[in-house]
Amino acid sequence: MSDENTTAGTTPANGADGAGKDALRPSGKRQVTGRATTARATPRETRTRDTGGDTAGRGLVGFVRGVGSELSKVIWPTGREMVTYTLVVLVFLIVITAICAGVDFGTGKGVEFMFGV
Repeated sequence: MSDENTTAGTTPANGADGAGKDALRPSGKRQVTGRATTARATPRETRTRDTGGDTAGRGLVGFVRGVGSELSKVIWPTGREMVTYTLVVLVFLIVITAICAGVDFGTGKGVEFMFGV
């Protein structure tokens, strides 16, 4: 909040003049005079299309070059990290499977108890 809206010893909730918190809120959006804030206000010639990076060419060749450049940026995990990640995923799957099986078993027993099936 800017300094112009508050005074010493008052809070924005009670206001400087006691009029409530709405009296200190700005009434609208501030805009620099002479500058447009929408894309429609800019001339069509100044708008440029983003081509998606430094890959030259379009079509299949440009796509393959883009894929190659992105794959070169990937930080591949080491063998030890892959084993660790695999074990974490397997333990997680075992725990979630046990929870789902327990809920299914408990619900089945509850239905049998309630309806005497």
